[in-house]
Amino acid sequence: MDSETLSLMLTELDKLSIIDTELFMLSLIETELLKLSLIDTELLKLSLIDTELLKLSLIDTELLKLSLILTELLKLSLIDTELLKLSLIDTELLKLSLIDTELLRLSLMLTELLKLSLIDTELLRLSLIDTELLMLSLIDTELLKLSLILTELLKLSLIDTELLRLSLMLTELLKLSLIDTELLMLSLMLTELDKLSLIDTELLKLSLMLTELLKLSLIDTELLRLSLMLTELLMLSLMLTELLKLSLIDTELLRLSLMLTELLKLSLIDTELLKLSLMLTELLKLSLIDTELLR
Repeated sequence: MDSETLSLMLTELDKLSIIDTELFMLSLIETELLKLSLIDTELLKLSLIDTELLKLSLIDTELLKLSLILTELLKLSLIDTELLKLSLIDTELLKLSLIDTELLRLSLMLTELLKLSLIDTELLRLSLIDTELLMLSLIDTELLKLSLILTELLKLSLIDTELLRLSLMLTELLKLSLIDTELLMLSLMLTELDKLSLIDTELLKLSLMLTELLKLSLIDTELLRLSLMLTELLMLSLMLTELLKLSLIDTELLRLSLMLTELLKLSLIDTELLKLSLMLTELLKLSLIDTELLR
């Protein structure tokens, strides 16, 4: 009886040991399954990471496309800024063209002034010839010549005082008016030239009268010397006044010639600017064509 129970117990124990071994095997299998499940989760994570990386690569490609588009837009913006600069330059060129028209008008005025200066030089030459004739006639003059010349010189001195008064009035008017300065200067020059021509005609008449008087009269040598000295002094005063007037006119002419040279320089600059404006118009046409093509 005891042996049977023991045998039964042993068989049970064997069964239990087998069951334990089976359970242990099952536990090992479960651990392996758990490991595999962990591996699967890791693989899933990696697959998710791969998908994210793919998404990021797509985003990178889009960003590259956007960067290229931005570079093109920046280029177009730079082109637009250059076109704006060119348009501003074009407006400046138009302003300079208007200035050029004014400069051309001033150049025409200066040519007229140069013509007047040539006339002035001719009048000066004639006045010098007249002075030489007067000096030759004064060598053999008499007392009548002295009296006549003194009266004429008094008349001329009165004319000079009137001219000086008029010149002072004109200078005051020039100070008051800044709009018509160039026209006033031209009028002064013309009036001076007319007065000089009138004085020259008067001097010619006087020279003819003096030659006639020289033929008719010969009087005291001492009085003649005194008359010569007085006439020389009066002639020197007249020459000084005329030289002062002519020096003023010459300074104005020099200033106008300098202005003319500057105007010529500006006209050359203006021609260059006109060339640039033509180039700008061509560039604007090309930009319009580009915009049309882009549309």
